[in-house]
Amino acid sequence: MTNGERADQLLADAEAIAREMRFALGDRRWNLAARRAQEVVELVAKGLINQMGVEYPRTHDPVPALIDALRERRIDADPGVLEWLRDFSRDLAELRGPAFYQEIAVAEERARAAVDGGERALQFGRALVGRLRG
Repeated sequence: MTNGERADQLLADAEAIAREMRFALGDRRWNLAARRAQEVVELVAKGLINQMGVEYPRTHDPVPALIDALRERRIDADPGVLEWLRDFSRDLAELRGPAFYQEIAVAEERARAAVDGGERALQFGRALVGRLRG
């Protein structure tokens, strides 16, 4: 499997999980919606990292590695978006386990923010993979 093929698979999985994320939100399953948002962000970042030919880290928060790869390759990306994505991914990575195992209750507002962020990350990923393929 080529880097591009693996990136396509990871991004396709992110799209599928985004559908589950939206369904969970509509079904008022706040914890699950937040968990799925984290998975979307993780897969988007890993797909982009893979597209650049970099081995992605086996962690639930790969965004720092994505940012490093972009900087090393001098690929232009909005610094404000990258900062937001770094903070968002870190927060969701910390939330994922406790939310999934019902150790905490995710409030509706936080779940909606997670889903909105998941959608934003997916849009960022789609746009950037297109630019990377030029």
